[in-house]
Amino acid sequence: MLRSLSEDVVVNIKDRLRDVRHLLRASRHDNPGGPRRPPVAEPFSPPVEIERLLGRAASVVDDTLTVAETVSRTLLPIVRAGDGARLHGFDAYFATGRTASVEGERLFRRDLYAAFKASQGQEASNRAPLHEAGFSQAHLAIRKKHGELLAAMHTANPNSRLEAVAALAAATLVELLASQPLSGDEAATGSRLVPLAPMTLAAAIVTLSPSGMSDTDLMEATGLAVDARRERILRALDSTEPVKELGAIFRVLLAHLP
Repeated sequence: MLRSLSEDVVVNIKDRLRDVRHLLRASRHDNPGGPRRPPVAEPFSPPVEIERLLGRAASVVDDTLTVAETVSRTLLPIVRAGDGARLHGFDAYFATGRTASVEGERLFRRDLYAAFKASQGQEASNRAPLHEAGFSQAHLAIRKKHGELLAAMHTANPNSRLEAVAALAAATLVELLASQPLSGDEAATGSRLVPLAPMTLAAAIVTLSPSGMSDTDLMEATGLAVDARRERILRALDSTEPVKELGAIFRVLLAHLP
């Protein structure tokens, strides 16, 4: 339990540091379109000269942190026992038993957040970072609110497993989106679907039939499928029964994806 609490503290600290880093990058003097301030700061905008000076200060701090990060990774490479692990299936993320449940939550948070970071590439600095703690919140919400879907997946026979996994994947995406703070633009355009929906479908594919495909190839295949059905997915998420509507879409996609 103490280990779990300490991990929660570390994850929340890392999320706060990511928020600060995102603010610094948005405030850089050389940011395309000029420094971006939070909307609440607009009524208190400083004079142009002061804003330019603050932007340059933010650039210096951001550059210093980048150099420190690069040096620390070179001199003190972090090697963890689980590094290099691929996405797991929902059977591993939502295994039964207390010990298995704790380990499943850790895998869920680690794997999906790593997949998210890998999918962002150069666009990561232009978007507000997802909170790693949100993945833990989503995992807990799935266990609390969708127990019947978990039970259906664990007891499904070969004929019903596709439908059970598709329904759980739909619930996972719904809870992942609910666990992350969204800006007005993100909610309207569904930009968070870009990384979250493909990784959810990729985990579902691993659950149904583990293959030799890399996570990158899986994410590319599921990303193309999500892009082709973005409008349908957004309509399903806005419906009164998002898990049911989204599950029907995912069932069709999973039947044809590798």
